[in-house]
Amino acid sequence: MSDEDYFRAYARRYGAQVYKGTRRPLDPEGRISSLEGILHSTIQQLDDLQVVVDQLRAELDRAQQMVGGASSSREDPGRSVLEGQLASAVARAEDALAQLQKREQELRTALARTTTLEAEMSELRLRPEAAEVTRWREAAEEASR
Repeated sequence: MSDEDYFRAYARRYGAQVYKGTRRPLDPEGRISSLEGILHSTIQQLDDLQVVVDQLRAELDRAQQMVGGASSSREDPGRSVLEGQLASAVARAEDALAQLQKREQELRTALARTTTLEAEMSELRLRPEAAEVTRWREAAEEASR
């Protein structure tokens, strides 16, 4: 019984859909393009988020200056709440920024590895196989006789 027959019998018996996957050839050039696009998008997100973090920090600094100490916050508890909310927003934005920076580094590493892999694959495609070299050598020896 072939694999094909087995899968058909299994599908009939259990009512399952048989997935016949096709092996896609490794496409490092396509993967490199994809990684470059994702990296570019991530860098843009980092830049945008950095602007937001800077704005939130500036607002937090202003709020802290407005509060001016514990006695002022007792007089206006709304300012203290605002300061706490801003501090929380700054912390969340900084955390998101750190995660994006980590993602950027992971993408750069993946891109470097894939680029290296593509270069190695190209080099291997250019190298003649041992059997070809032997045939060439034999042909050259016969031609020189």
